Amino acid sequence: MKAWPVALGIGVAAGAVASMMLPQKCTVRKMVNQAADKVEDAAEQVAEKVLDEITN
Repeated sequence: MKAWPVALGIGVAAGAVASMMLPQKCTVRKMVNQAADKVEDAAEQVAEKVLDEITN
């Protein structure tokens, strides 16, 4: 269970690095950034739920 957030974080970081290599106004870059934001939000929600379950 502990490895999953780490792997997700590494994946998001790799995606961010790859998207930074694309031109600023590139549609693909915008889509990658939006997807990364959604993944980050989902990971935060999962982490909050897990912490709530552990602490309650």
